[in-house]
Amino acid sequence: MEKQPGSALGVFDAGISLQQLVNNLLNESLSTAYHNKTRIVNEVTGDFVLGTNDENVVAVIKELLSVTIFNSSNGEIHVSAERYRDMVILLIEEGNNNNGFALSFSIGSIEPEAAKIGGHIVIEGTRKKRTLITFSFPVQFAA
Repeated sequence: MEKQPGSALGVFDAGISLQQLVNNLLNESLSTAYHNKTRIVNEVTGDFVLGTNDENVVAVIKELLSVTIFNSSNGEIHVSAERYRDMVILLIEEGNNNNGFALSFSIGSIEPEAAKIGGHIVIEGTRKKRTLITFSFPVQFAA
């Protein structure tokens, strides 16, 4: 039986806090982070509550976090979010980027999925130690 992206987290009955979603997704990657000696800091506030139809957003966020953690080494990743009108901007900052080309290539494969939901991914600093990945996406916030 195939799991739906949201059902694995049990989040789509009444919406979910973006902060809790990021916590849940990061918990799935703790062993990789530990192996890569990477510290992860979730700075997303509890102010963002995603609606019940955002399964595709969850899938993109999950892939972005997984790819960033997988490509990290001896670093620190900070995850935060900002809101601008009906858009959310998720920021993933990697503080010790050792392989920007691999990270960029992996994120490039996620971009078409983000575009399907009206989202946009930007990666800055692939040739520098500090890399910033932003994922902006439209969202209907739960009440």
